[in-house]
Amino acid sequence: MELGSDAAGTWLWMPQGTVAETPSGPYNAFPGLRLIPVGQMWSAYFVPSTPVGQRPASVYVDISTPIRRDGEVFEFVDLDLDLEQVETGPVTVLDRDEFLERSQAWSYPAELVTAAEETCASVGAALSNGSAPFDGSYVSWWRLVS
Repeated sequence: MELGSDAAGTWLWMPQGTVAETPSGPYNAFPGLRLIPVGQMWSAYFVPSTPVGQRPASVYVDISTPIRRDGEVFEFVDLDLDLEQVETGPVTVLDRDEFLERSQAWSYPAELVTAAEETCASVGAALSNGSAPFDGSYVSWWRLVS
């Protein structure tokens, strides 16, 4: 469900039971806020904490091809390079090995590989530093759904 847009991009609410469609098949997403910064090579997923012992709050970032919007559809190719921050802990780069394997196997252009790595580094720095949109500004969007 589209909540609205701001300087960071378009904010979507994905409630419990939301089915995400991917080329490898559908899956049930955790409820959370999805930030889609059109024209950028990443999207972020802000997942709230659940009761103690189940799941802490986290931010998960997918590095992708530049995101385009066509009506109600956001189009991009997930490049398998991801970032995650749980609570206020360190930022972790995930699946770099998959990204590198696929970039070679599928002959990604060198410019795409460089841009993906640079995007990963800059978004990782923003997450680590608590820069916008990872500065807590997403909380105002939570209020619309809580």
